Amino acid sequence: MKFLLLISFMVGATIQSYAQQYRTAFGIKGDYTTLDLPSAELSVKHFFAGQSAVEVNLGGSSRYIWLQTMYERNQFLTNDLEWYWGAGADGGYWAKGNYGRSDIESTSGFWVGLDGTIGLEYTFNVVPINLALDTGPSMRIVPDVKFGWMAGFAVRYAFR
Repeated sequence: MKFLLLISFMVGATIQSYAQQYRTAFGIKGDYTTLDLPSAELSVKHFFAGQSAVEVNLGGSSRYIWLQTMYERNQFLTNDLEWYWGAGADGGYWAKGNYGRSDIESTSGFWVGLDGTIGLEYTFNVVPINLALDTGPSMRIVPDVKFGWMAGFAVRYAFR
């Protein structure tokens, strides 16, 4: 019986050491992109199977609102530090007014794009805070084709 308990404990410890550090994290993320869309957004990352996660970011400013959804795979570098990669899509609406000038037309519209990401993520053991830094390519498909680069930094509360 003691042998069975010892084996169960060792298997449990091994499985736990290869699982993700948290189940869900919620916080804020700041992005910068070469596609004229620097923003701050609400960010949620949720693991649904082993190392597979989905990250959803909802952001905007006074002239636009956007939503990004990414599928990501995390891999451990150390006990607290992970690297991840992923891909997803984003879309949004922009409104641009003429600000009282008659020589500028008022335009607005929707966009849709594809994104890739690679990043580093650190989760503290003492406090449930998760920090993430990522970068990757971004491509607008609608209303016209444009290529750019994005970089982001997230601070999230990790629910274990």
